[in-house]
Amino acid sequence: MSEENNNLDKAPKSGDENGRCASPRPSSIPDELINMVGASPPRFVTFEQLMSAANGMKNMSLAHEIAVNDSFELHKPEAPPNSWEKKLAETVKRAFWDAFQEKINQDPPDLSFAYAMLQELRETMLDILLPQHQRLRDQISEVLDLALIKQKMENGAFDFDYYSKYITDTMAKLCAPARDEKIAEIRAINDVVPKFKTIMETLELMRRDMANFTIKQIRPYIQQNSIEYERKKFSEYFEAQRAVGVNALQYTEVWLKRNYEKFLKRLTDLPAPSGSAASRVSTPANIMTEAFLEVLEWPYPNSFPETLMLDQFRFMAMRDKLHTLGLITSVQLITFSVVGPSVEGMKDLKTQLKEHVDILLQDVGQKGVKPVLESVADQAVKDVSDSLESCKLPPLTEDTKQALKGQIMNLGSRENTVRKLMNTRLMEFLREGMSGKHVNSLQLPKGCTAVQQELVQILGNILRLSSHNRSVFGEQYSEILERLMQRTTSDPSTTSNPLAKSA
Repeated sequence: MSEENNNLDKAPKSGDENGRCASPRPSSIPDELINMVGASPPRFVTFEQLMSAANGMKNMSLAHEIAVNDSFELHKPEAPPNSWEKKLAETVKRAFWDAFQEKINQDPPDLSFAYAMLQELRETMLDILLPQHQRLRDQISEVLDLALIKQKMENGAFDFDYYSKYITDTMAKLCAPARDEKIAEIRAINDVVPKFKTIMETLELMRRDMANFTIKQIRPYIQQNSIEYERKKFSEYFEAQRAVGVNALQYTEVWLKRNYEKFLKRLTDLPAPSGSAASRVSTPANIMTEAFLEVLEWPYPNSFPETLMLDQFRFMAMRDKLHTLGLITSVQLITFSVVGPSVEGMKDLKTQLKEHVDILLQDVGQKGVKPVLESVADQAVKDVSDSLESCKLPPLTEDTKQALKGQIMNLGSRENTVRKLMNTRLMEFLREGMSGKHVNSLQLPKGCTAVQQELVQILGNILRLSSHNRSVFGEQYSEILERLMQRTTSDPSTTSNPLAKSA
């Protein structure tokens, strides 16, 4: 990476020692030149404008998640077991229901808690109704008339059983089949407090069920309109950031510039292509392809492109999976090369190695690379020994075992020849797939048959994400690349470059 890129990768300071906003400027400009230039008039942005932009980004993030994640559902956030958050929540709930029990046990009963609870139950039941449930909405509003309930409570005519039965019967009409057991559980409870406690818990589940059902219903509409919506919301956010002197595309520009320069260097190092091949490799689309492929090897933790932030965890998950596939195929290649013809053609051994290595590599975060690779090496020796024994072939010699273990242990280095070879093959497969070739016409890399399904899945995911992302941010990408190409064209030292000519 160039020095300029390194500077850009560092986040600009947000203020000086007194907390005032500091204007970011290139360090290469001397102070005396800055002082000679008149200051720009200040631009003021209201708090409402900033909050509106922030809320817009939150809404955009939710819409994006629904659009690209077919299995997206709302789930209740659960605090970790034995955490203070969980203990606090349980204490508050227990205190409420204990107080509720004390209130209704008084003589005469204090029904103030019951009134507040029925008010919340009424609102929750109305919330989970669909627009076509107008008749049921009217009925709920009539039966759970708060004014009438209050009057009954004041006159000693309030009946818990009547209201609990009506609420339970109504919930039975609305709930999903998965909640039938909860309805049966409510009906089996006789005590007032446990019954209404279970009713409240079940209604919360039903509200989430209804929200997820609604998401499924509107997902096709969101998918059709999410690109235009994301464009609009990001533009609003971009303008709000620019109004306070912040470049909302700082890391995106660094990302594209780095890949543009790498592309130039690669073309310079290659023999000059001719005809259609030159136009094929010289397009901004291919630069973007290289940029997206770089994300699958992303090493920079604090400079992720802003335009990819909504999908960062998805890209990083693909990166980690690709890293795992590279190690699995490396172990397979080493194993079959070291052991030799005696295991050639053993498909079951390939499958066993894949499954066992995949499981063992999940412990890298806890145990570290070296201990895990030791376990992988031992497992590889065991899998080979078992396969040879099942085929009644001679066992491994000690020299072969040590050679196999040693080469697998060397995979801990990213510069390992076998590891680099398999990673290159995997990346070339993805590059071919992103170049426009149909999946059925792609040739699977040598030594990767055991991970074909996972590799094709990664290709499908990155094609879907990159296509969506380019549709949303295509205008910004084009502007950045156009500036880079114009700069290259105007530089005499690069005018002979094929990419500069195609610009």
